[in-house]
Amino acid sequence: MKTPIIVLAGFLGSGKTTLMQYLLSQFPEKKVAVLVNDFGEVPVDAAILSGHGVPDNMLFEVNGGSIFCACLKDNFILGLKALTEFNPDLILVEASGMADPSGISPMIRHAGLADSCELMCTLCVFDAIKSLKLAANLTTIERQAANAHYVILNKTDIASQEEVDAATSYIKSKNSRATIFPTTHCQFDVELLKQEMENPFAMMPSLNTTENRPDAFTVSEVNGPVDAFIEALKKEEDLLRVKGCLTENGRHYYISDTGADIEKREENKNFTPMVVITMQGKGDGIHHRLREAGFLQG
Repeated sequence: MKTPIIVLAGFLGSGKTTLMQYLLSQFPEKKVAVLVNDFGEVPVDAAILSGHGVPDNMLFEVNGGSIFCACLKDNFILGLKALTEFNPDLILVEASGMADPSGISPMIRHAGLADSCELMCTLCVFDAIKSLKLAANLTTIERQAANAHYVILNKTDIASQEEVDAATSYIKSKNSRATIFPTTHCQFDVELLKQEMENPFAMMPSLNTTENRPDAFTVSEVNGPVDAFIEALKKEEDLLRVKGCLTENGRHYYISDTGADIEKREENKNFTPMVVITMQGKGDGIHHRLREAGFLQG
């Protein structure tokens, strides 16, 4: 029997890790393996999932870009092969925020894995506040929505009705076949995922190349109050994603942007440095301004 694969796609900060944690809670009777693809060099999402009980032998990390890009697809295949050796009932693949998932089925076939696993469906998490605003300049968002079987329209609790309606119209214009779930914290009826998928989507040629990658840098520590650093980040218009931990006076905080704001919550430990992801060509400028403001070391 082939192991089904569910791919989680969606732009940076839309809620994929939240969806991953929710799905893991919804399949308690199954042995679930997880492949996590972080855009940055630091495995933030893998650290979060490991801390929530995913066994090391059922968790595979691929960092530094998109698993569907030519530069990392071999690592993706190696990860799938490693996970299938443990005979999981289900494989969840969390793609990076910049991933175009359209080419996953051909990759599975060409790697000789078609006898052991198959794509069950793709879930696209669409940020009701941020994704539509960015779609005009980032074709990846359109492709993520267009190639999804289900679209999780997330953050509807903090989005305006106008934003929800506009996002819904956009998704329908790009993908008339997908089921759209308006959600808070990515929670929806998972029973629908267990139904057999019909009429498989035609896969488009992938857009994943090294030329369309955004910039990213890691922040291990900051000078001054964390709140002041967050306020400085909010002023940067070309910021795409902030995610990870910072420590202030012995207290540890997890920092993450919600689309509407950048939130801070206290953690027991600093489990991973913070990754800052920006529009292509803007990373050095943002890093320079943060350094000039005294928050970062030279």
